[in-house]
Amino acid sequence: MRSNDFIKFGKSLVIFIIVMVTVDYVIGFSLEKLYFSLKRGQFAQTTFSIDSTNQDVIIFGSSRALHHYSSPIMAEKLGTNLYNAGRDGQFIPYYCALQDAILKRKIPKLIILDVNVWEIAPNDEKYEKLSMLLPYIHNHPEFLKYIKEISEWEHIKLFSKTYPYNSTVFVSLHDFLFSESLPKDDNGYFPLDRTMSLGDFNNYKAKKIIYDAKREKMKVPFDTKAIEYYDYFLKQVDSLRIPTYVVISPTILKEPSTKEKLLIERMAKSHKYVRFLDYSSDPEYNNQYQKFADEFHLNTQGATEFSYEISDYINNDKTSFK
Repeated sequence: MRSNDFIKFGKSLVIFIIVMVTVDYVIGFSLEKLYFSLKRGQFAQTTFSIDSTNQDVIIFGSSRALHHYSSPIMAEKLGTNLYNAGRDGQFIPYYCALQDAILKRKIPKLIILDVNVWEIAPNDEKYEKLSMLLPYIHNHPEFLKYIKEISEWEHIKLFSKTYPYNSTVFVSLHDFLFSESLPKDDNGYFPLDRTMSLGDFNNYKAKKIIYDAKREKMKVPFDTKAIEYYDYFLKQVDSLRIPTYVVISPTILKEPSTKEKLLIERMAKSHKYVRFLDYSSDPEYNNQYQKFADEFHLNTQGATEFSYEISDYINNDKTSFK
């Protein structure tokens, strides 16, 4: 009797596993089709950046890259095709993953890497946000080392067909159903049409003074893993002789020369094909709140001015790489 019960249990367990695997596959397959059918929105842009970019100039970075570099202006001024692959909320590990995917397909003629002064400060979020790469892992095995940064179990979780899309469902459905109402990017660039108010600027300025004073007294360690990723990005472009500009784009307030900022600069300048440009102390932008959409991002006016300025700099500097 016990033997029969055990056999029944075993059969039921096998059937349950088969059903669960089938359900997982069917739902996962549907979510995959939905995700890769998107034509607009952040997921569609990420897919294009990873799978389709073949432009001669590629811009890497976070939301500051996304909103600060006008693709049409820079393409016209530089006399070439250009794509802005900036992505909201991302950090140096994501830029490296994207670089790996692009370099398998195309060697750009020029790269711009927009960095933040906090890129190499301790922050687990920069690794957690690599979950954005999960939908692409099957076609991009080079992403596996980045996926493992999320947790040591990520590669096991990928046996599930639905897992890579768990956090994408609601945004995917929204972007699919309301595609026509979503703003369209211009070769990756998204302008911000709003303007920061004087009151908001003064509030931020007061908070920033307090923050900078506190941080100056703190002994914040470097994120050594992030430094290694930054070094990896720079070595890649240097080995392929790709002229590259590492840029701290304009900030609304002057940024102090922190140890993180100085290290970012020093590492960039140690590579032959890399130039470092720092606009975080530029009086043309510091305190010019009318050129900003918020405390972190230039608005359309500021981005237009900056895009012309950096394009002119690059045009005048091209011969220095030869």
